[in-house]
Amino acid sequence: MSLLTTAEWDVQFRRQAAWTHSVRSHLYRRVNLHFAANVLDVGCGTGIITEEIAEQTRGSVVGLDIDPAMVAWAQEHGRRATYHLGDARDLPFPGASFDVVLCHFVLLWIDEAARAVREMARVARPGGAVVACAEPDYGGRIDWPVLPLGRLQAEALRREGADPLAGRQLKGWFAGAGLQTEVGVYPCLWDDAALRAEFAGEWRLMERTLAGLASPAELARLQAEDWAAIEAGARTVFMPMFYAVGWKNGC
Repeated sequence: MSLLTTAEWDVQFRRQAAWTHSVRSHLYRRVNLHFAANVLDVGCGTGIITEEIAEQTRGSVVGLDIDPAMVAWAQEHGRRATYHLGDARDLPFPGASFDVVLCHFVLLWIDEAARAVREMARVARPGGAVVACAEPDYGGRIDWPVLPLGRLQAEALRREGADPLAGRQLKGWFAGAGLQTEVGVYPCLWDDAALRAEFAGEWRLMERTLAGLASPAELARLQAEDWAAIEAGARTVFMPMFYAVGWKNGC
């Protein structure tokens, strides 16, 4: 994630949290988050989702991230949760420590995502839940008019070590961790108002992350075509977003 500063990632995390708010609310109810005694947010970043979780549960909430700058930011700005430095592939907690273990836009960034899910299952209590709130799948992205933005963003993610096809792999990762798994997909289909509201933020990010994959002139052309389609009411952007809930056997 080195292309952005921690402050810039905080802005991006807030945008992502807004996109998935309604689905997270459903998932929180699904796993009885309000009554959880101990909750772990894996790959917490700057703590946006972690603090939200802490507002919605009676228990204690821990956020963990591998990036020291992210953890420092969360510790400075967070108020309700505690934060630790650690690797999702080797969680620094005893087994069966948490009622609910969650992540959000994280597994795509982990080069051994299946191992990370096994670790999340390990630290969940018997009868507890493991939740991946949102993982995108750029292989299912649709742009109309046809623009190569999805392909370029997928290439940018690969360049940074991420897997742009993480969403479709959730079911296998969870099943491989021995979890009784429910998987769903929801369409991130932006309406005209959202396309307008997100335009500046999306292009600030793309200008940074797509540098080197397209020339400045090409990016300027794509940005102009993007905006013209929005103005004409013809722009369609669809991105499938997967989630998974896994239940750990036992009582």
